[in-house]
Amino acid sequence: MTRLRAALAAACLAASIVSLFAADGPLDRAAAALGVDAIQSLEFEASGRYYQFGQAPAPELPWPAFEVTGYTATLDYARDAVHAKYRRVQVQEPGRSRPHTDQTQDQYAAGGFSWNLTPAPTSMPTNLAERNAELWTSPQGFVKAARAHAAVVKPAPGGGATVTFTIDRVFRYEGVVTAAGDVLRVRTFLDSPVTGDTPAEWRFSEYRDFGGVRFPARIERVIAGLPWYDLTVTAVRTNTATSFTVPPEVAGAPVPVVTDVKTQELAPGVFFVTGTTHNSVIVDQAGGLIVVEAPLNEPRSEAVLAKIRELFPGRTIAGVINTHTHFDHAGGLRTYVDAGVPVITHARNAAYYARAWAEPRTIVPDRLAASKRKPEFRTFTTKLVLPDARNPIEIHAIAGSGHNDAFAMVFLPKAGLLVEGDAWTPAATRPATPSPLWVNLHENIQRLGLGVQRIAPLHGTLQTIDDLRAAIVR
Repeated sequence: MTRLRAALAAACLAASIVSLFAADGPLDRAAAALGVDAIQSLEFEASGRYYQFGQAPAPELPWPAFEVTGYTATLDYARDAVHAKYRRVQVQEPGRSRPHTDQTQDQYAAGGFSWNLTPAPTSMPTNLAERNAELWTSPQGFVKAARAHAAVVKPAPGGGATVTFTIDRVFRYEGVVTAAGDVLRVRTFLDSPVTGDTPAEWRFSEYRDFGGVRFPARIERVIAGLPWYDLTVTAVRTNTATSFTVPPEVAGAPVPVVTDVKTQELAPGVFFVTGTTHNSVIVDQAGGLIVVEAPLNEPRSEAVLAKIRELFPGRTIAGVINTHTHFDHAGGLRTYVDAGVPVITHARNAAYYARAWAEPRTIVPDRLAASKRKPEFRTFTTKLVLPDARNPIEIHAIAGSGHNDAFAMVFLPKAGLLVEGDAWTPAATRPATPSPLWVNLHENIQRLGLGVQRIAPLHGTLQTIDDLRAAIVR
């Protein structure tokens, strides 16, 4: 991005940057039509819908929808900085009972750092590439970046062109420019620990004049082939951006620590693995160790595997249980696959993982990308028992949850311990209205007649069944 900043500073001299095809006309027309040389920053207001990538309610369903209001995005091309703030309210799909979610998102990226205000600054390094892409996929930003990176311009029938360039040797951008100079769409790839090199496309339509600036009135984003954003633009301003600094707590710790592994023995041979936002559980069975959940990413899985080798030297891991396909709970599975560990998951999830893990991994290569080991799955639909004299394991599908349709909880009957993720996340303050997910979890425990005494949530600290019962009292 530093190289891009230097290049953009000389953008007014970049008319001589031509493509391999010597077809600089389309970029010049686009720069003139969009007022590129006079724009150092652009701010737009919008409303519409947002769809939460990686959180589909079933592996074959779209990302869940949120209504978006008050969306204001500031794209500061001169400083390589982005700020987006908006309110989002989750859409309640027919037949699905979700907790009411009403949040304000306040998102920043600058100087190679990405963070949210929640309200304190919170590092969000995995969102940096996406937020940088917001700069260079926007119509004016795309033309600026294309002129600064010796874009390849391929003429198209009718006077338009396809424009491609690469930033930082990794992020390739390809856009379509019309003969009139409008940018119709821009495609790039973003990394995901589940879906690998994930295609992301920005689509622009209904161009019109906003106070002297030509800009699209509709912006659509698509990721992994599914809707991501659908925004209607209501106002545009240029050269109004003010500088902001990276918060010291973000600059000092740009990447949250996911390798801190703490363990607590909950019963003989049963360990609660904590130390970050997402937990796991290790169960020692005679036939090998069973790990419940491989969250976040490869660094987290590597750290957990190292702790397992320390606690159980020479022991085999016989399986890793996955509760559902949400990316924060499945991002570390590939590391176990590379180690030859079978993945135990709901039958609806296996085909999704097999397809997703076959995608290329060039942006952030991982162990499995190098070894190309084929995943081994062990699946279930309603229940799977892993017998053992000391620590038998029961895996039960959670029926009727609004959170996910291929959703599992794990019960250790001899320890009276339930392991669950997202069905109940203990809150410091009890809400006035209990989450329907919490009520549903309790209903499933009762329906199955499970003798639950304690609950090891995959977010949060160890709880008791009485804590859950208290949480669902209205």
